[in-house]
Amino acid sequence: MKSFYRKSLLFVFGVLCVGLLTVASPRTAFGQNGAQPPLIDRELFFGDPEISGAQISPDGKFIAFVKPFKGTRNIWVKRTEEPFDAAKPITADKSRPISQYFWSRDGKYILFVQDKAGDENYLVYAVNPAESPAAGEDVPAARNLTDAKGVRAAIFAVPRSEP
Repeated sequence: MKSFYRKSLLFVFGVLCVGLLTVASPRTAFGQNGAQPPLIDRELFFGDPEISGAQISPDGKFIAFVKPFKGTRNIWVKRTEEPFDAAKPITADKSRPISQYFWSRDGKYILFVQDKAGDENYLVYAVNPAESPAAGEDVPAARNLTDAKGVRAAIFAVPRSEP
């Protein structure tokens, strides 16, 4: 019995040694020629994405996403059948990026939260993506739904009965 135990232990030890040598080999760590792989640019990890946070409207007519507009991340909208080049911005904040947005249940509005000057007192706004901008404006007007000073508003749920 001791002989079987010793042989088993020797076999396990041998497998572990071979495994460790394989993992520690420079060929497996750096490729066949031993050279290190090229470094990935930091901008790819830490820079603003070109497009992020895409959402389809509940009625399936629009796609909304976050993309830079005038140097700051804002919400853009396009019809589902249109190319991304046809998208139009519906928010135009120049100082603070839009962090969160949601479609209303009926798909008529986009609700988003935004703070002013980095105070983290978020307000909730609604904007109609089908609306045209007023003369001289880049985006349709957003309606402030929570006009309160010194408080932080958030969207926890969008009711089905009152979109």
